[in-house]
Amino acid sequence: MGSDYGKHMSDIILGGQDGLVNVLGITMGVATAAPRTELVLLSGIAATVAESISMAAVAYTSTSASIDYEHMKANQAGMNREDVEKTVKLLSGHLAQEKIEYVHSRLIVHRSDKPHELPMQKAVSVGFSTLLGSAVPLLPYFIMPVHDAIIVSVLLSALVLFGTGVLKARLMKMKNWKRSGAEILLVGGLAAAAGYLLGYALRIPV
Repeated sequence: MGSDYGKHMSDIILGGQDGLVNVLGITMGVATAAPRTELVLLSGIAATVAESISMAAVAYTSTSASIDYEHMKANQAGMNREDVEKTVKLLSGHLAQEKIEYVHSRLIVHRSDKPHELPMQKAVSVGFSTLLGSAVPLLPYFIMPVHDAIIVSVLLSALVLFGTGVLKARLMKMKNWKRSGAEILLVGGLAAAAGYLLGYALRIPV
């Protein structure tokens, strides 16, 4: 259960962080180059849709490939679902719970009645979290002028990114949560800076 929950939260963090950083960089670039609300929103929404679909597709194909590989390795070892369950049961008296969950999750295709649903679940989780993450830097442009929205977008994104790093540290039981938050915040800062510099270099006179 703990392993499944951790993987689910990892998917959410992955998608949310990717969507936020991607759209933050794009909106910063467009807002700096051509400070018009309709252009920023158009580019941001287009990036949000494209990135969400792309991340969901990658999650689906990568999970399918991983399951196929684990299935192949299990078959080569002559193990079916019952063998896996028996092995995990035997290990339960000798290994820590975390290690048992890891062994069990590596052969998840054999303990699932519908293994084909796993890639779809992963795709939905990653795609939806990417969509939500992308909305964070874009939201201010719906409710305020571009120049004010830029500042609010950066500050809001920074807050969410730092919080994401802290959540990641908690899930992974890392002691230095401040460092984890700062690392993810730095990634977002680099995306914003790159977007701003590119937009400044390509700015359109008004």
